[in-house]
Amino acid sequence: MPDAPQAVPTEASSDPFRGLVLAAAQRVIEHAFEALGEASEVAARFPFLGDYVDVTDEIEVAPHEPLAQLVRCCEWPVHAVELWLVCGLLEEDARFAEVFEAFDQHTHARHPSLALMQRWWGTLPRTGVRPALRALLEAGVLQACNPGAALSDQLYEVEENCWAAARGEAPRRPLNGVWLAEAEDARPSEQLLISPKVAEAIDEIASRLFGGQPNAPGTVLLRGPPHNGRSSLLAALARAEGRRTLHIEWPLPASEHAANSRTPAWLGAFATLTGARPILHVQATPGEALRLPALRGYQGWVGVVCGDADAFEQLQGPVWSLHVPLPHSALRCGLIERFGGSALQSEAASVGEQVQMSSGHLVRALLDAAAPPPTAEKMAAMLRDTALSSGSAALDSLAQRLDGGGDWDDLVLDPELQRDLQALEARCRQRECLRDTLPGPFAERLNVGVRALFVGPSGTGKTLAAKVLAARLCRPLYRLDLSSVVSKFIGETERNLQRLLSAAEALDIMLLLDEGDALLAKRTDVSSANDRYANLETNFLLQRLEVHRGLVVVTTNALERIDTAFLRRFDSLLTFRAPDIEERIALWQAHLPPSHAASQRCLAEVVEACVLSGGQIRNVALSATSAALAGSSLVDDSLLLEALRREYRRSGALCPVGRV
Repeated sequence: MPDAPQAVPTEASSDPFRGLVLAAAQRVIEHAFEALGEASEVAARFPFLGDYVDVTDEIEVAPHEPLAQLVRCCEWPVHAVELWLVCGLLEEDARFAEVFEAFDQHTHARHPSLALMQRWWGTLPRTGVRPALRALLEAGVLQACNPGAALSDQLYEVEENCWAAARGEAPRRPLNGVWLAEAEDARPSEQLLISPKVAEAIDEIASRLFGGQPNAPGTVLLRGPPHNGRSSLLAALARAEGRRTLHIEWPLPASEHAANSRTPAWLGAFATLTGARPILHVQATPGEALRLPALRGYQGWVGVVCGDADAFEQLQGPVWSLHVPLPHSALRCGLIERFGGSALQSEAASVGEQVQMSSGHLVRALLDAAAPPPTAEKMAAMLRDTALSSGSAALDSLAQRLDGGGDWDDLVLDPELQRDLQALEARCRQRECLRDTLPGPFAERLNVGVRALFVGPSGTGKTLAAKVLAARLCRPLYRLDLSSVVSKFIGETERNLQRLLSAAEALDIMLLLDEGDALLAKRTDVSSANDRYANLETNFLLQRLEVHRGLVVVTTNALERIDTAFLRRFDSLLTFRAPDIEERIALWQAHLPPSHAASQRCLAEVVEACVLSGGQIRNVALSATSAALAGSSLVDDSLLLEALRREYRRSGALCPVGRV
């Protein structure tokens, strides 16, 4: 707290709020001269008050428009503003604590108490201190220093963020999950690259907002995937009014609720004092009707950034709702040309077709990317990796990135399955072009996402095929982590799945649901609450996968456990079978070291007698090679057969090949 009143006189004449503070100080000084003895005695006891007396004689209190707007919004009673300013004197000069302590000789309180304020402003029901005090507490601009104490013993202090805002020194981040942005930080709407349909809708909303009374209430809902320009559009609307934006994550982070359950109470007053339009970034649980905070002390429209399926209750009307879709190829090319620099100009069209991510992630990747590689495909891969480095928080907490790659020739599969995988790759590459080729009504209903189901026994190459598909498409591959996604708390599993799928869409990555029957299980008759909520999770996934705009591969070795309703929602269903004898020969050749010493006779017997999957052959080859390295030898018949018997023992079966 500053205690330099010498700076007050030079600033007060040009600072309306400082003038109001000095007027409040004059009120305290007058009471001090009345209650604490002769003026000379008070001046000797508190010499700093003389500086305030000299200054306040020359002060002309000018209107402070943000505070006046707050008074109108809250309809504060008489004395409310003066009471708040007196309580805030300690924020300006800590030496006033000694004055307040001298007023209260019983408790020696260093903050204004209820009894002290009642002596100054009276106790009448309508004009006394209690109505003013109640209004200030409800607005959150005044707080109790000792919560839980009896009302007669309460001491009060101003809320520091609102006081700083009234002084013109509002903090950029008043608390976790809330941040203030300047009007000039936002791009004007005409400079944003958005589709003509979205631009027309934004212009219509702007005409409604600005064409009526100033500060008329309303709610602007912008729906769509995350990091896709929704908050930029709302900030552009605020900039058109010359206003800041106050961004609020809602619900607020749990740590803030734990620290102070009343923290949100002052957000409305803070928005008014900073001249900002609130923008709520909503994280709702699927199926939950969320109630937005009542911003007491604020009047005007509120922006809401949310998902397509988020539901709300008791919105402040009128309500305008707009869906902001992921940018199509032409918009992505425009973003690359604007933010990618001269090195990307020649390849903008080709890169734009491959990088099907959200506008926010794409722009950040373009601004942060290093020197671009020589080919468009490598440029697209670089942009994806750059976007993931700064925007994969939601993915990293719920999924694991899988390394690997290769080509279709690296897989030992039957020719028909090879052709099916190549057809799936072609579908993934052309998923956006399909809408431009198909008939209009059909194309409008077509979702650009691709969902594939890989069915087959364990070890037949389903996960490896997904890795190769991702490598062929130059897409990062993330595998869903069931331990992180599935929760015992009601609604939390759906919330995690929503976060994961939305992040996968926005970052243009491929998502792998390994052993997907754990999530896509059949719905059952409801005989308990557990059955009911399990069915709700299945219903949510049915709807969410159908509208997912990204690439999803689900693997399972138990097709009979998957709800049949999911099968219609998959674009491709590929069956992986156990390898035949020719495929087993190729698998052994692919996994054994080139310099092995196993005999052809032994290998032929193993291939013919042991019907193993690719995963099992891999395990045997690894075990035999490890034993050979430990003994500084080559993989021979004995090491191979010993490793083979270990693999059969692990599966509880008898090895069909005898000892050498």
